[in-house]
Amino acid sequence: MSRKLSFIAIVVLVILGIAYSQKQETSNQRQLFLVFLKRPANPPQLDKEAAEKLQNEHMANIRKMYAENKLVMAGPFGADTPLRGIFVLTASSAEEATKWANEYPAVKAGRLAIDVRGPWRIKPEEAIHHLDQETQGLEQYTLVCMFRGEKWTPEFPLKDYLPKHLAFLQDMMSKGKIAVAGPFTDRGDPLGVSIYTVPADEAMKLAQDDPLVKAGYFKLEPHAWLTGKGVLAPGMPFKPQPH
Repeated sequence: MSRKLSFIAIVVLVILGIAYSQKQETSNQRQLFLVFLKRPANPPQLDKEAAEKLQNEHMANIRKMYAENKLVMAGPFGADTPLRGIFVLTASSAEEATKWANEYPAVKAGRLAIDVRGPWRIKPEEAIHHLDQETQGLEQYTLVCMFRGEKWTPEFPLKDYLPKHLAFLQDMMSKGKIAVAGPFTDRGDPLGVSIYTVPADEAMKLAQDDPLVKAGYFKLEPHAWLTGKGVLAPGMPFKPQPH
């Protein structure tokens, strides 16, 4: 599948209006898992016929996952980097989410690799909206991965910083600057993800006021990201670049 077709295939997810609103639940119930879709080092090349077949399988899988309320939110990254997109799944465990992600046709074909993270404890809990109809276009956001910073250690006094960190997030959300944010509880890296509604330069400037960023606990990595209009709080209009 060509790079252009792969991008279009992921965009189709969000045009379908795939989003499922849910409340945060306990660990033995359904939870959110964020799946990073990555380009492997040496993905197999496909001819036109094989690419079209993979696209059809992709669409069938999307409809199936949506009908079963497994797929919550999805979208591609805007830049040509190894990170190609994300799925957000609602599952009972990381193992279940991984099983579903491995059923994605492009993953089975070796065109994409997955990195399943979670549970993802988002705030606000109702941030992801269920849409009864197809979305009317795309909106752009800045997805910020919060990696371990130079001051991160297992002994870092996190509880001393959490109240001010949470106050920062609440302030950003109340001002419409952050659509959704939350940590991963699986102790991997990145430690969490925040999705800003503003361009990357503004998002990074705002994030410098986060007490955990100031303390060196987080190191930030911004990515332009797209999803369907209405899935999250309003972002930026998406303007496709001319080819």
